[in-house]
Parts: sequence; C-alpha cells; structure tokens
Amino acid sequence: MNPRRSIAAALGWSFSILLLAGGYAASHWLGDLARTRLETQTGALYRQYALQISNALDHNLHDRMQWIRASADLFAMRALEQGVVQKRAMLERLRVSLPDLAWVGYATWDGRLRASSDGRREGERVLETPWFANGRVEAWVGEVDAMGPPAPPDRGGGSRLLIDLAAPVRDVDNGLVGVLVARLSWSWAAALESEMMEGLRAGRPIESVLVDRNGRVRLGPLALLDTTVELPGRRSRGDQGHLVDDWPDGGEYVAGYAVSDGAGTFRGLGWTTLVREPTSSAFADARALEQRIFVAILALCAAGALVSVWLARGLTRDLVAIARSADAIHAGSTASLVVPTGEDEAARIGRSLRTLVEGLQSERAALRTLNAELDARVAARTREVERMSDENRHAAVVRERLRMARDLHDTLAHSLAALLTEIRVLRKVAITDPAGLDDELQRAEAAALAGLREAREAITALRHNEAREFGLGAALDRLLRRFGDRVGVPVEFTSDRVADTLADSRAETLYRIAEEALHNVERHAGASQVTGSAKLRQDGAAAGAGEVLVLEVRDDGAGFDLTAVASGRFGVRGMREQADLIGACFTAESAPGKGTRIRVAMPM
Repeated sequence: MNPRRSIAAALGWSFSILLLAGGYAASHWLGDLARTRLETQTGALYRQYALQISNALDHNLHDRMQWIRASADLFAMRALEQGVVQKRAMLERLRVSLPDLAWVGYATWDGRLRASSDGRREGERVLETPWFANGRVEAWVGEVDAMGPPAPPDRGGGSRLLIDLAAPVRDVDNGLVGVLVARLSWSWAAALESEMMEGLRAGRPIESVLVDRNGRVRLGPLALLDTTVELPGRRSRGDQGHLVDDWPDGGEYVAGYAVSDGAGTFRGLGWTTLVREPTSSAFADARALEQRIFVAILALCAAGALVSVWLARGLTRDLVAIARSADAIHAGSTASLVVPTGEDEAARIGRSLRTLVEGLQSERAALRTLNAELDARVAARTREVERMSDENRHAAVVRERLRMARDLHDTLAHSLAALLTEIRVLRKVAITDPAGLDDELQRAEAAALAGLREAREAITALRHNEAREFGLGAALDRLLRRFGDRVGVPVEFTSDRVADTLADSRAETLYRIAEEALHNVERHAGASQVTGSAKLRQDGAAAGAGEVLVLEVRDDGAGFDLTAVASGRFGVRGMREQADLIGACFTAESAPGKGTRIRVAMPM
C-alpha cells in the first residue's frame, strides 16, 4: 500500500483522494444549496407571518381610529354641555366599552385638559402634545412621544402604553370645541400577537418582534425589549423581506419582516413586524440532510477507492513482473529479463528493457578492458602531474622573490639611495665647508631614520595585510589618511560596496600598487592635493568586456615625462608588473607641471 513502492498503490491513493475531495466538495455544495433553499423558503414563510401580524395590527388600529371618531361625535351630543362630573362619567363609560383602553380624556380647544376618566391631571395644559396637535384636525393614531410634554397617564401608571387615539370634538355648527383622547394599553397588541402566533409555532421556538420607526423593540422577548436593532436597507411603507443575522440577545436568527402599510384611512405607524426563529432549529433539517449527503457520498467514494485499487493492481501486474525481474538482475541471481507476452505497453517496455540489458552486459565486459588501460594511463598522468607540481612550486618561489624585490625597491632602495646621496654630500662638505657638516649629518640621520621606518613598515606589511583583514576600501582609506597625516597634504578617498568587501590576493595587490603610487607622490610630486577612489564600473575598453573594479590615485604635483623615465627607476614598472599578475590593465598619465594619475582596471 506504499505509493512510493507501488504504482498500483499510487494510482489507488490518487483516485481515492480525488474521489474524497470531490465528494467532500459536492456534499458541501449540496448542503449549501439545501440550506439556501430552506433559508429562502423559511424566510418567505416568516415574511408572510409578519405581514399577517402587521396587517392585523393596522386593521385593529384602523378600527380603533373609527371608534374614537364615533366616540367624539357621541361625546359632543351627550356630554358637551354637561359639567365635569358628568363628562368624567361619560369618559369612564367609553373606557369600559373597550377593555384595551387604559385612560380617556377630553381637552378644550385652548389646550387644557378638562376631564379624564380617572380624574387625574384635570386642568393641565396639553397644547403641545402630539395627540392634541393632530387631533384638532382629524382622527389621529400615534405613539406616545416620551420626549415631549407629559402625556396623560394610564390607569395603572404603567410604562408599556404606547398608542394614543385622538379625534376632534365639534359642535352642531361643526366648530372645534375640543379633542377627545384615549390611551391604548399594551395588552391589546400583546393579546393580538399571542393569538396569531399560537397557530404558527407548532412546537417550534418561533417568536415575533415589533420594532418602531426608530428601531427600538416595543414587543418581543424580554431580552430585546427597549433595545435597538438594525434592519437591512432603508425601510419604507409596505417593505417586505427576510434576513439571517445576529441579534442583540446573542443568537443568530432567520427572520421575515414586513413594514406597516396602514389600512383604509389609517396610514400606519411605520412599525416593522418580524417573525424569527433560531437558525439552529430553522436549519436543523438542512444540516441533517447535509450530513446524510456527506456520509452517503463518503461511502460511495470509499467503495470507488477500493475498486480503483483493485483495477490498478490488475493493470500494473505485468509492470510488477518486469520490476521483480529487474531486481533479480541487479542482485546477480539471473542474467535475463522476463518479458510478458502481448502487444500492450508493458510488453513493449519489457522488450526494450531486455535489449538495453543485453547491450549493457556486453558493454560491461568492454569497460573492464578499458578500465585496465585507463589505470595505466592514470599512473603515467600522475607522474606527469607530480613533475608539473614541482615546476609550479618553483614558479611560486620566483613570483615571491619578485614581490620581495619590489618591496625592497619601495623601501630600502629609496632610503639607501637617499642615504648614499647624503654621504656623498658629506664628503664634499667635509672638504669645502666643514662648518656645515653638522647640518648635513642631521639630514643623513633623518634619511637613515626614514629608511629604518620604511623597512619596519615593509616587514610589518609582510607579516600583516590590511587589505585582507579589513577589505580593500577600508585599507585604502586608512592608507591615504596616514599619508595625509605624515606628509601634511589634504587627501580624499571614495569607494563603493564592491571595493569595501574585496579581501583576497587581488585586493592585496591593488593595495600595494596604491602604496607605491603614494610613495612616489611623497618623494617626487610636491603635491598640494591627493585623491583616490576604488569603484565598480562598466569599462570594457580598459580590461575586456564587462564590469571592472577601477583603482585611481591622482595628485596635482610636478608630474613627469613618461617617455623620459630615468633608468634604474622601477616604480612605474613595478606597478605595471603587479597589475599584470592579477590580469588588470595599468595606465599612468602624467606630464611636467600637470600632476599624475595612476589607474588600474581589474575585471570582476
């Protein structure tokens, strides 16, 4: 069953994985499809429930509006000319006629409450209350404005009364004499909702929620009362739909909603009625169906995987036989390859492999003979390599001698030449001007000390190499700074990242060339400014095509004639030889009075 050791296992596992992945995706797709359809169906059903409750509330309020209009006419006929006690009794009878009424009152045209069914607040001004302002014009139904002036209380002083009914009271000449107002207790809406929802629940946790135009829950579960809920989109009269969302009480629900559209002459209050059910119960059937689909598809995929393994073993039977025969040949237990009969791919592969094996066996014998010849040739080549190695060591010694000769020229040769010049001057001064002998001796001593210092520096350079220790850029920067401090000449040096990180034998050679150039400046140029740089450039003309690292040392000193270099001076020649050792192109530019520029371009 190891796919690394069996093609049949690899094919079987591949088919199994593909089938399982496809089955998993198909089960989820079918489950999501079933959930989406169930959500749409449940949302549409609950939307109809919400619409029925909303219409029932609208029609109920429409009937109440008709009742307040008729009651206002009745009040005008029977109690308008009577006293406060008679008006109060009339209002109490009106309240009792509708069990849902909590309070009934009458206000005169000037906005003063003259009588109420319970006798409270009589004499208060209600001019700015919504029910009075709207009831002067026509029959009106509206919510109690909790932010406005105090409204007449309900009989029990409760806080769940939300609806005021108002209608104008007119005399026989149709003149406005007052406003009749009635306060609906919340029990009417709760009773209506309970009556309608009782037949819808059927043992399921279905709830209804009534939300006012400001999004505040006015009827529903206790955990939601007086909370604010966000509904999708911009609600308008008659709007309907469904949603699946999280609610403030911490659950996810599927809900259908409908916005009040009014009934008859009643234009509605803009309330939104929602009928909701937790998604855990609403989609329980869809989840169960999804699980059944997944289990069924998984079982089919498992069966398909087993069948695919069985088929793969049958298809690869001939290949297994060829593989076992090849293993036997590799182990040396047989010399011929077993080839299956037939014309299929396995048979053709077997015949081709047998031809290859026979050819390899014949070539193996030839290789044995060839190996013996090669052993003899290798022995001869080894002796030749040893001889060439001795010659290379000799060449390395010669190169080291040349380098030491250049170093001696750069240090002791210059110092000894200066000392020899001073000795010759001393001999002449001792004869011609004995009084100046002391000054010449001092100069000779200074030349000897300078030679000693240079010799020590050369020995230190042989022991330590700054270019290898710090990198070419840092080593050249330190070299020019020491030169400037020693000679008292302003110096400037720039480099880039490539020069800063170069720290091999080529860096050491470039450092030596720069050192020799600065020695020449110190001894011969009399310069007032020295600049140096080491940067990577595109300079195919100088050192072949490609990138080159260019080292430059420039001074503004006396300069010299390159065509008239005195014999015995090896400075320029030594720098050129060192550049040749690393495959670099050396260029010297100078003229009397024009300064000198030394340039070395090394391919990277």
